[in-house]
Amino acid sequence: MATTAVFDRSLCQSCHWMRMIVSGRGSQFLLCQKSQSDTRFAKYPPQPIAQCTGYEPSEGQAARQP
Repeated sequence: MATTAVFDRSLCQSCHWMRMIVSGRGSQFLLCQKSQSDTRFAKYPPQPIAQCTGYEPSEGQAARQP
C-alpha cells in the first residue's frame, strides 16, 4: 500500500514503533505503539514528525536521527 507524501517525510515512517492503521474508508493513520507504555508519546502523532525522543530505526532502516 502506498503512503501519502506527508508520511514519507515523517521520521515515524522508519521507526520501529510505528504501525500503519487503515480505516474502513481507506484513510491512513500512523499509530505510535510506544504510546501504549509511555504517556509522553501521542497515540496518533500529528504528521510529519521531524524528531522524537522515542525514535528507534526499524530493522533494515538507516537511522535518520542521531
